[in-house]
Amino acid sequence: MALGRTISTAQLGVQAKIVRVEANVGPGLPGTYVVGMADTAISESRDRIKTAVHNSGLQWPKTKVIINLSPASMRKQGSQCDLAMTVAVLASQSPNPQVRFHAQHTMFLGEVALDGTLLPVTGVLPALLAAREEGIERVVIPEGNAQEAGLVDNPRVFVASSIDQVMRWLNDEESLPSPVVLAGQDDLKLLDMRDVVGQPEARFAAEVAAAGGHHMLMIGPPGSGKSMIAERLPSLLPELTSQQMIEATAVHSVVGRTFSGPVSRAPFISPHHNVTKAALLGGGSGSPLPGAISLAHHGVLFLDEVSEIPASILDSLRTPLEYGAIRIIRSRHDVTFPAQFQLILAANPCRCGAETPQECVCSGAARATYLNNLSGPLRDRLDMVVATHSKGALLRSDDVESSAPIAERVAQARERSAHRWLKAGLGGLVNAHVDPHFLRRNFAATEEAMVYLGAFLAEGAISQRGCDRAIKLGWTLSDLDGASQPNLDHVARAMALRGTAYSEVAA
Repeated sequence: MALGRTISTAQLGVQAKIVRVEANVGPGLPGTYVVGMADTAISESRDRIKTAVHNSGLQWPKTKVIINLSPASMRKQGSQCDLAMTVAVLASQSPNPQVRFHAQHTMFLGEVALDGTLLPVTGVLPALLAAREEGIERVVIPEGNAQEAGLVDNPRVFVASSIDQVMRWLNDEESLPSPVVLAGQDDLKLLDMRDVVGQPEARFAAEVAAAGGHHMLMIGPPGSGKSMIAERLPSLLPELTSQQMIEATAVHSVVGRTFSGPVSRAPFISPHHNVTKAALLGGGSGSPLPGAISLAHHGVLFLDEVSEIPASILDSLRTPLEYGAIRIIRSRHDVTFPAQFQLILAANPCRCGAETPQECVCSGAARATYLNNLSGPLRDRLDMVVATHSKGALLRSDDVESSAPIAERVAQARERSAHRWLKAGLGGLVNAHVDPHFLRRNFAATEEAMVYLGAFLAEGAISQRGCDRAIKLGWTLSDLDGASQPNLDHVARAMALRGTAYSEVAA
C-alpha cells in the first residue's frame, strides 16, 4: 500500500478553503475512485488525469486508486484540484521519499488537459491568500494564472506548464520559474472626458462623484452624453492601492476575469437593463458566485436605461449601498461578497425621450409615472441627480478639458479627505463612506450651513439620511475648493446637486 498527499483548495464565495488531497494505491480491482463530496467536474477528472498521465509518459497505477478530498463534509467543485490529485497519485508511487515530503507540503492548483498540459483555473488569488494564512510556503500554478499570482509575495509561487514538468521539479531535476507581473488588464481601456463635448453640469457632477465616491443619477434625452460620462468616470479615479487591487482582483479571479492581468484600475461594470437579481447581487446554484455589484468593488457600477429595471431589483441595491457588502444565505452556504462601489444611474425623462414636457408625446400619467421604479428610499441614497441636455449642445470644441487635469484635482481632493479622516482615526476613507453619526457630531458644516440644512429638514423637504449625504457632498465640494470646512455656499451647492433634477424625476 502507498499513500501520497498534496494540498489544494475549494472555493466558497471569494474565499478559498484548504483541501487536503490523499491518494491511496493498494490492492483491489483496477479503478480510480474519488470521495469527499466532489461535484461532477471533479468526479470526471479521474478519467482526465489518468489519460493525461499516460500521454505524459508517466505510469498510472494498475491497481485500485482511492482519492480522498478532506474535509469530507465540505462540497468541492471545479477543476482546480486536478493537478493536486494527479501529483498525489504519482507521488504515492515514487521511490524518492523527498518527492512525497515536498508534495505533502505544497499546494497545487490547475486543470489538467488530456495531453498533460496545465490549464488556468479560477480563484487562484483567493487560494494564495488562504495558503498564506495556513502557513503553506510553496504553491504551483499554471502559466495562465501567473499574472494575478504576482500580487502576493508570500507564499512562494512557481509556474508550471505540464504534469511532467511538475514531477521533474519535485525530483529536483528541473527548476520552475516565478510569476512576473505585467501591466494590469484595465490600463489600456480608459476613455477620456475630452470626448464629452458640452454638458458642463454633468461633467462637474462626475468630478464631484469621483472626488467623494458619491452615487449619481443622470436624466436626459437620448444621445445627450449620459453613457459617455459614466464610461469615463474611471479615468478620473486614482489607481487602486495594493490592498484594493488584491480585493478587486480576488473577486474577478473567482469568475475567471483575471487571466490577462490583475485589476489595477477602478473596474467599470455595466450590466444590461434586463439583468436578473442573481446576476446583479450574486448567487446561483451550488456555491454562490459574485454578481455585478461585487465585480464593481472599488469601482463603478453603471445601470443604463434604469427605467426598464424592475423596482424589486433596484431596491435590492439599498443594503449593499449602505454596508458595502452583500450577504447571500443558502441552505448549505452563508457567503458575504464585498460590494463597495459607486452607483451611476442613467435614464430618459420619459418613454419618448423628449427633453421638455412641451415636446413630449407621452400622456401626462405616463410621464409622471415613468421613473416610479425608483423608490423613495433608493432615491434618498443617491447623492446627486443631474440633468443632461440636447438643446444648446456643442458639435465640437477645441478647449474641452481632458481627464488628466480633472483626475489631478480629484486626487488632490481625495488626499485632503484621506488626511482628515486618518487624523480622526477613521482610516483613509472617501467622504461618501464616513459614518454619518460621527460626521454630524465631529465634522459638521459651519453654523449657518447647518441652520440652512435644518430648515429643509424641519419642512420635510429632505430626510435625515438626505441631510447626512448633503453634508458629505458639502465636504467634497470644500475639498475640491481647498477649504477647511463646508460653508453655506458649499452646502447650498450640495443641495442643488441633490435636488435640481428631483422635480424632473417626479414630473
